Amino acid sequence: MYLSYYKIPKKVFVNQIFPITIKIVVTEDSYDSLSYNFENGENILPVYTQTPEKTEGIYIYKTFYFKSLDKNIKLPDIKVYLLIDQLSPVKKETLFGKSIKAIKLKPPKDFCGVLANDLNVTDIQGVQYDREQNLIVLNIESSLSNLEDFHLNFVNKEGIEELNTSSFPKYTMTYFAIVPKDMKNFHFSYFNTQKNDFEKFSKILEIKDESVSTQTDINPSENSHKIIKFTILISLATLFLILAIYKRSFFYLFFGLLIGIYIVYISIPLKEICVKQNSQIRLLPTKNSTIFYKTQYNFKTKKLNSVNGYIKIRLPNGKIGWVKDENICKD
Repeated sequence: MYLSYYKIPKKVFVNQIFPITIKIVVTEDSYDSLSYNFENGENILPVYTQTPEKTEGIYIYKTFYFKSLDKNIKLPDIKVYLLIDQLSPVKKETLFGKSIKAIKLKPPKDFCGVLANDLNVTDIQGVQYDREQNLIVLNIESSLSNLEDFHLNFVNKEGIEELNTSSFPKYTMTYFAIVPKDMKNFHFSYFNTQKNDFEKFSKILEIKDESVSTQTDINPSENSHKIIKFTILISLATLFLILAIYKRSFFYLFFGLLIGIYIVYISIPLKEICVKQNSQIRLLPTKNSTIFYKTQYNFKTKKLNSVNGYIKIRLPNGKIGWVKDENICKD
């Protein structure tokens, strides 16, 4: 069995995911399988080793993916084991690692720390987190990337809610950031390893107002809009009913009653619920979501929404989060 390097990238950057391809020649007439092991690598991390072997004539090609962790890296010694059959001993050869210099980037201030063949934000949502901050949630997909290193220096708090690496080289991630309320534009840059350049993502934020008007008039402008909305709807309902009586038309009566039913529906107050002491409050209605608060006592609040066994609530400090159904008081 003879081993040699077939492809090594000419340029590598710190924290980049990159491929190495080796060439194998097996002189045995037949064999069962090949297996691989790594030893003595420096500042390098194996990322993916399940790429299928390719055979062309007497040559076998095997590709591995590594992540560079620093400027001075050394490829690991690659030990290749040849299993001829169950009765014969395993044969092995070693391809000794090479030293490689990795380039450290000089990124812009909004660099997210990710190097990728490509990166796309498939969805971005913004909601009010508290009176001073907003919660931004991004769904991101990328190819051949260190998406786990995604980080922004300018946000107040951040985290990765979900990272799916099962479809290598494609990765998907749900990321959240808590930002100041006056931030109007959400932006970051990543390094495109195919173009050898930084690419920028920028999006004007559209924040959903999830504040709840109460008797203390938390949101006077929203109350004002609601009054105008009710006035218009009541006027329309009254007009249709008058037309129905005047013209003796079921058509106008139907629309008048329809608007009246809608007015009754939107007038129903939010249900009040009790949240148990020691309940964990999450940023998102998912199992792996970040827990940012733990209740110190039972308290009553309004039920804002419910999704997949989670209920959206407003905490006593004004922040909005999600609590499991099981943490709601029974009485």
